[in-house]
Amino acid sequence: MPSSFQPKRLQQARYLKRMSVAELGDAIEVTRQSLRQFETGDRTPLPKNVEKMSAVLDVPVEFFLRPMGRLEGSKRSVVHYRSLKRTRDLMRAQQCASAFLDLGAALMDTLEHYLEYDTSKVPRLVDPSIDVLNLKLDDIEELASSARKRLGLGEGPISDVTLLVENLSIPVIYAPLPDGMDGISAWYADRPFIVVSSAVSHARSRTNVAHEFGHVMVHQDIGEETELDDETFAIVEPQAWRFAGAFLLPAKSFLSEVYNISLDTLVVLKRKWGVSIAAMIRRLLDLGVIDDAQFKRLRIQLGARKWLKVEPGDDIPREKSRLINRAAEFLAHNGEITLSDLANLSRLPRSFLASAIEVPEERLLPPPPRNVVQFRMREPT
Repeated sequence: MPSSFQPKRLQQARYLKRMSVAELGDAIEVTRQSLRQFETGDRTPLPKNVEKMSAVLDVPVEFFLRPMGRLEGSKRSVVHYRSLKRTRDLMRAQQCASAFLDLGAALMDTLEHYLEYDTSKVPRLVDPSIDVLNLKLDDIEELASSARKRLGLGEGPISDVTLLVENLSIPVIYAPLPDGMDGISAWYADRPFIVVSSAVSHARSRTNVAHEFGHVMVHQDIGEETELDDETFAIVEPQAWRFAGAFLLPAKSFLSEVYNISLDTLVVLKRKWGVSIAAMIRRLLDLGVIDDAQFKRLRIQLGARKWLKVEPGDDIPREKSRLINRAAEFLAHNGEITLSDLANLSRLPRSFLASAIEVPEERLLPPPPRNVVQFRMREPT
């Protein structure tokens, strides 16, 4: 049976490019009404228009023909954004990040066609009968401590947060998210996915992964395909931030090393704990070690040293995701499916695949053809 045009693919490609219906319509010389009908499935675009959309949106033509798989086609849980503001730029950034999530599930569908994957091993920290929206931040502190115990982490620093999460069979994808989008997460059927910005520092990216891991661990029972209202958002985001702080910086062991409340002390501790100075200041406030006035004073000092955006130690390379990369390597070695084969089989944008697999985009291209005719020198007569 021939493949048919998949309306959702057009919306995903447009979201990835952060283009409006009107902007795309102008670019390919198609009316807004027609594009909306393409996205809703009320009309099917002509082949020439599909080719135009492919060129403008930088996706292969085959992408528009890829059907939804088991994971991607399942009901997606609520998506956890960091802000509910409704500015045009932020909404486009959220749509872009959401499309990255969808394509992560699509890639996993392709990999599951060839590989047997462990199911996600997410410890259940909260009894389903308990409404997580009623949990206090002190309860979240205890849940983070419980998570560390169940994962056998002890009380010291976590050497690689990304590896820890992926060892639970939770894909973590570092993607070129728009400015202001640090991370996003959601469940697709039985598997959670985390997408975080590839453009932030080592320490900040670790906190981003821990923050989204907190959503995965604590908020897995909240809704399906719904948006959080302001009241719910005001509960779950502080919960995820508190989880991240407590998970990365256990109160007892962290405070035992804070010998002085100063930025210079925190610079030293950052090297050991892999957490930003700004996040450690927030942790000290959460634990009641400093009050609001001290917190504000330390933030002013950060600004005076020009450390609000770039801190000492931010030149360390960020952690890398390995789960999808190792799956691709396994296919290449055992299934004779090269990276370029995987790109063709998945029909996903190469720019996305390069981010998800953590390889240069050039490695997804077919190898250059070799000479098939052999030459040799003629013997003199």
